[in-house]
Amino acid sequence: MEGGDPQKAEHAEIGRSAGKIGGATLLSHLFGMARDVLFAFLFGTSLQADAFNLAFSVPQFLRRLFGEGVMNAAFVPVYTQHRLAKGEEEASRFGSNTLVLLLVLLALLVGFALLFAPFLVGLYARGWAGDPERMEAAVRFTRLLFPYLLFIGPAVLVMGILNALREFAIPALSPIFWNIGIIAFGCGALLLPASGYARMDLFCAGVTAGSVLQLAVQIPRLRRAGFRFRPVLDLRCPETREVGRLMLPGVLGLGVVQINLLVDTFFATLLSEGSVTALRLGNRVMLLPLAVFATAVASASLPSLSTQVAEAGIEKAKRTLSYTLRLLFFLLIPATIGLLVLRRPIIRLLFVRGAFDEAGSLALTANALALYSVGLFAYGGVKGVSQVFFSLRDTKTPLLAGAASAVTNILLDLLLYEPLGAGGLALATSLAGMVNFFLLIGILRRRHGPLGDGSLLDSSMRTLFAAIAMGTVVWIVEGSLEPAGRPGLAGQLVHVGGSLAAGGAAYFAAARFLCRRELGELRAALSRRRLR
Repeated sequence: MEGGDPQKAEHAEIGRSAGKIGGATLLSHLFGMARDVLFAFLFGTSLQADAFNLAFSVPQFLRRLFGEGVMNAAFVPVYTQHRLAKGEEEASRFGSNTLVLLLVLLALLVGFALLFAPFLVGLYARGWAGDPERMEAAVRFTRLLFPYLLFIGPAVLVMGILNALREFAIPALSPIFWNIGIIAFGCGALLLPASGYARMDLFCAGVTAGSVLQLAVQIPRLRRAGFRFRPVLDLRCPETREVGRLMLPGVLGLGVVQINLLVDTFFATLLSEGSVTALRLGNRVMLLPLAVFATAVASASLPSLSTQVAEAGIEKAKRTLSYTLRLLFFLLIPATIGLLVLRRPIIRLLFVRGAFDEAGSLALTANALALYSVGLFAYGGVKGVSQVFFSLRDTKTPLLAGAASAVTNILLDLLLYEPLGAGGLALATSLAGMVNFFLLIGILRRRHGPLGDGSLLDSSMRTLFAAIAMGTVVWIVEGSLEPAGRPGLAGQLVHVGGSLAAGGAAYFAAARFLCRRELGELRAALSRRRLR
C-alpha cells in the first residue's frame, strides 16, 4: 500500500505527475507534428527548407537548453530549497530577479544575432560558402527567428517555477499554443505565392507569435499558485548567482544532445540538398517519445529529488532514480523498436505530400529517424541521471560527461558522414548519447554506491526481451497490412495504426510475464488519485 511506505507513495506521485506532464506533452507534440506536416507540405526538402532549419538550429538549440534542461535543472533545486527555507515571498523575489536578468541577457543575445547574422551563419554553414542563394536565405531567416527567444525564454522559466510549485498540467500544455501560433501563420502562408520568400517569412513570424501565446497562457496560473512578480534586478542576489554558476557547466552537461545536433547540422551542410531538413524531421519524430516519456518523468522527479537531497541525503534520491530509470526504459525501449520497424510507414504517413516527395525525401528522412532512435534509451537515461547531479548542485560532472560525448560525436561524424551520409550523422549522435549516459551512471555508482539491488539491469533486460517480442509482431503485422501501390491516407492510417495496436497489445502481454513490477508501477502512475 502506498500509505504504508512514504517512498513508494512519493514514487507514485512522481509517476502520476509524469503521467499528467506526459499526456499534455503528447498533445503538444501532436500539434507539433501537425506543424511539421504543414512545413513539409509547404517546403519539402527544398533549398528554403534547408535554410530555415539551419537558421532555426541555434535559437532552437537555446530553447531546448532552457526548455528541457539547463535553466530549470539549475533553477528548480535552488528555488525549492530557498522556498523551504525562507517562504513564498522571498522565493517570489528570487524568481522575479532571475526572470528579469534572463530577459536582459536574452535581449543582448538577440541584438548580437541580428547584427552579426552573416557571421553566425558562416560558422555552421561552411558547406554553403559557395552558394550565395542558400547563405542569403539562411541569414534572412536567422534575423526573423531569433526574436522569439525574448518570449520563449521567460515562458520556460515560468514553467520551471510552476513545476517547483507542483503545478504540472498548465506548463506542459503551454507549448501547444506555440504550435497553434505557427500553424495559424503557416495556414496563412498557403494563400501566398510559392515563389520568393513570402511564405517562409510568414512562417517565421508565426514562431514568434506562438512564443508570445505560450508565455501568456501561463501567467494566470502562476498568480493563482501564489507567485508574485516584482520588477527587481539584483546582480548580487546569492541565489540567482548560484543558478548562473550551476548553469554554465550544465550547458554542455544536459544540453549535449542539442550540441550534437548542431554539429550534425554543420556536417549536413557538406552533404546533398535535403540533408539538413531530413535530419531535423527525423529527429522531430524521435523526440516525440523522448519528450512524452523522458522529459515528463524528469520534470516530475526533479522537485522530489531536490527535496529528498535537502532533507534526507543521497540514499533516498538513489532509490527514486532507480525507479525513474526503470519507468523510462520500460517506455523508451519498446518505442525504439517500434520506430526502427515502422520508420518508412511513419515518415510516409506524416510527410509524403505536397513538396515532400517519396523518391528521395522519404528514404533520407526514414534512415535518419531509425539511426536517431537507436540512442533513445540513452537520451532518456541522461535526463534521469542528470537530475540527481543537479539536485546535488553538481553540474561539473554532467559537464565532463557531456564534453566526452561531444568529442565522441565529432569524431564519429568525421568517420561516418561520407560513407553513411545523413544517417551516419544520426548514428554518431546516438552513440555519443550512450557514452554520455554510461559515463554519468558509472560516476554516480563510483561516488555514491549502487543504485539498489541490481534491479535496474534485470529490469532493462526483461524490458528488452518484451520489446523484441513486440517488434516481431509489429514486423509481421506491418508486412501483412502494407498496401499495394501508392496508398491513400486511409490506407496508411490502417497500416501504421494497425501495426502499432498489435505491437502495443503484444508488448503489454509480454510485460505481464516479464515485467510485472514495471507494469505495476506504470499502472500506479496512471491511477486517478490526485496529487497530494
